[in-house]
Amino acid sequence: MYRVACTVGRLVEIAIWSPVSLDEVASWAADHDATVRSVGGPYVCLVDLRGARVFPPAIVDAYTSAMRSEATLVRTASYVPRDAVVGLQISRMIREAGHPGRKAFDAAAPLLAYLGEVLTPVELARATACVLGPIPGDAIA
Repeated sequence: MYRVACTVGRLVEIAIWSPVSLDEVASWAADHDATVRSVGGPYVCLVDLRGARVFPPAIVDAYTSAMRSEATLVRTASYVPRDAVVGLQISRMIREAGHPGRKAFDAAAPLLAYLGEVLTPVELARATACVLGPIPGDAIA
């Protein structure tokens, strides 16, 4: 399951949580691309993966392929669960996507510091609300 939105400035918010199907990856890519186009220029991305579990290989390949074609991306911070296997999987996906502005974090403070270097105060406030909010996919989310 997923959610893609841009509610303030050039901050694109993505949340992905398990379970994820291969069909969802295709619709995610289309929604992602439409959201990025709506920004109209360079964008910063916050990816909340705290509700994700290990992805099957076909899902990893599909997401990684989409991650390689983001010409206007400035920076991405991925918020990963404190699960070593998921963290390693996301780190590998980031490395294979080949964008030096992508990093994974398992804690809010360093993630927000990283994004804060390039976000406006309003965008940073929104990013803070996202990472301190409920874990995507939880019953209260």
